[in-house]
Amino acid sequence: QSKAPDRRNLDFTASALNKPTGPPAMPEGWPQAAPPARAHPVTAIAASPWAPLLAVAGHDRITLYNSNTHEKLGTVAFEGIPYVLRFSRNGDTLLAAGGRGVQLGKVVLFDVRTAKRIGEYGNERDVVLAADVSADGKLIALGGPGKVVKVFEAGQTKPAYEITRHTDWITALEFSPDSTKLVTGDRSGGVHMWESAAGGFLVSLAEHKDSITSLSWRGDGQMLATGSEDGQLILWDTKDGWPVSTSSPHQPKPAPGTFGKLPGGVLSVQFAPDGRLLTVGRDRALRIFTSDGKPAGALAPSTSLLTKVAVSFDGKLAFAGDALGKLHMWDGKKETVFE
Repeated sequence: QSKAPDRRNLDFTASALNKPTGPPAMPEGWPQAAPPARAHPVTAIAASPWAPLLAVAGHDRITLYNSNTHEKLGTVAFEGIPYVLRFSRNGDTLLAAGGRGVQLGKVVLFDVRTAKRIGEYGNERDVVLAADVSADGKLIALGGPGKVVKVFEAGQTKPAYEITRHTDWITALEFSPDSTKLVTGDRSGGVHMWESAAGGFLVSLAEHKDSITSLSWRGDGQMLATGSEDGQLILWDTKDGWPVSTSSPHQPKPAPGTFGKLPGGVLSVQFAPDGRLLTVGRDRALRIFTSDGKPAGALAPSTSLLTKVAVSFDGKLAFAGDALGKLHMWDGKKETVFE
């Protein structure tokens, strides 16, 4: 890594990058499905960047909600458990990735308006744990227990290239907002940045000591947030990979009369459209940070473990899924829990 310059511009600048030219995509007649027989932990959650839409993973299914009204808008089937949900940067496509352990793994792209499958990638022998589609829609990346990142060109069944630098399971990855870079993370704490077109190596972000659970690019592409089971939340300057902010925000407090340090892992991180950063972790709390990583607030710990976090398209609502299969919503004044 290069030496940190004396002055860094960490200010967030909002832009209309990837904004759709027409009305944002909303579901038009998605299929309905009966509620599941039992609740399933929320393994993935995603909010549309331009519309009031929230996608939530369940066992063998993905459900869309209106994030303003909580109305269920429809459900689509998925082969196994979805461990990743992402809306494309323009909001037209929903990516789902996952599978069944030691059986199968894949990435499926759904048309947000029609629920039709518009692409399937990977024919893995184990679950896909990390996946994303580039903002320009040209590349789809996936990874998992195979320790290899595979990058496909849209519409192709064989990878355009593979990244083999990681020595452990691939647990997180995401393309930059301008599609030029790809960041990948693994179960041993390794984080690497690549040139996305052909997989050229750019820089290693070497600070974490345990599994990378989540990562998120800030909307202007100037900052990257990574969360890990080592308890660290790190914000990186993406120009040179310098760690500009490091904290351990989710350290649980031991119960009275007990001793020892409890695991303080960061489980999910997500930049909001206005540049703020939201996180959940093993203290069961949702925490908010400024665009450059300074604490800006926290909500009271939940009664159950919060597993994933998402932010509405207008930044006014925060969502988290929990280990009991429930959804938590905060509107700045109160918390609402629904299923």
